[in-house]
Amino acid sequence: MTDIAREVREAFRGLLKDFCTTGAAVLTLAVGIGASTAIFSVVYGVLLRPLPYPEPDRIVQVWQISEEGKRGPNLSDPNFADLRERNRSFDAFAEYRSGVTSVVGGDEPVRVRNASVSREFFAVLGVSPHLGRAFVEEELREGGSPAVLVSYGFWRRRLDARTDLSSLHLGFSGRVHSVVGVMPRGFAFPPDTDVWAPRELEPVLPSRTAHNWSVLARLRRDVSLERARADVSAIARDLRVTHGENTWMLDATVVPLHEQLVGHVRPALVVLLAAVSFLLLVASANVVNLLLARAARRQREVAVKAALGASRLTLVRSFLTESALLTLAGGGLGVLFALWGVPLLLAVEVLSPSTARADRTTKRRRYQRARIPEYWIVDPDARVIERWRPDDERPEILAERVTWQPEGTAEPLTIELPPLFARIHGERR
Repeated sequence: MTDIAREVREAFRGLLKDFCTTGAAVLTLAVGIGASTAIFSVVYGVLLRPLPYPEPDRIVQVWQISEEGKRGPNLSDPNFADLRERNRSFDAFAEYRSGVTSVVGGDEPVRVRNASVSREFFAVLGVSPHLGRAFVEEELREGGSPAVLVSYGFWRRRLDARTDLSSLHLGFSGRVHSVVGVMPRGFAFPPDTDVWAPRELEPVLPSRTAHNWSVLARLRRDVSLERARADVSAIARDLRVTHGENTWMLDATVVPLHEQLVGHVRPALVVLLAAVSFLLLVASANVVNLLLARAARRQREVAVKAALGASRLTLVRSFLTESALLTLAGGGLGVLFALWGVPLLLAVEVLSPSTARADRTTKRRRYQRARIPEYWIVDPDARVIERWRPDDERPEILAERVTWQPEGTAEPLTIELPPLFARIHGERR
């Protein structure tokens, strides 16, 4: 230990003697490591963090294949029923759809996102109510007793977190529903859903050309994704042969739920991660050049040490100790840069008809989980910007101007919105 401490002290003194080179090397490493760490934290939060459900790799979304060979649209009731009854690949198979409705029964009427879900929906996701119970058979049939489950946030915000659920009722869609359970904190699938009702309360639509329902399923443990795809594909093709033009489902496939939720943002984030990785590589190459130049200047010093009896192992160990100190200093400063840098990140999405739902739900929730300080959704048609922060449950709607001032900056960035949207729409002001 004494020899190690002595070598560390000598290495530290040597680095301080050449302060300019040392400082340049440490700062170069810190910038590369800091940028890479900050971006990787976003990539992990959005792409790599597993979904918050038990065994999330087993959860898949089932899609029909259209005549154009593309995934979608949604499934009809008869096609869903045939896939559910004939498959040999899934432990649970459920249909659902979501929308926005006005709900009365809390402290005041409110617009919420609600979902109609079939009996195995929560089994697919592997979740159960935090308080109360799940739906029972009496509530899972057409004309049955109207009942709902509510999100944890809705229960606290609108129902005063009352534990006696028997007194809670919500009115929407022409019915008064009994609140029978509260879902766990953080559960909100489909994204942003606050109220879930049994799909079985609604009549089954017999048309096979309808596109009413999204479908989730949980793979059996001994079934691979490829086998499940082959299974649903065979069933879909057989249905096409049987029903001909009466069904629009030519084929079917399954997609992991995680890929379904984040696949559209993966290319951009991968490119960004590759860019900062290249920056780290360039930074490392620059540090190597600095150290080589420093070593060339120290040839006389090394020769003197060798003449005085220092072995080759001792000299190598001395250089390695200096490199380790540089790495520790650059890495430590880089982590600080990353901590300072994440609050400087800003995510901006411009709405289009094909991405609006994902931008406002899936992508937004992912950015919030990654703790991106601000996420702006630019809506050119409405001429507003929706500003989201990590803990927001509702966006701030900005129509006149938007400002952005990261922590530690002196002056905010201010954008006047009417002139911006006028330019977007080609208007003269």
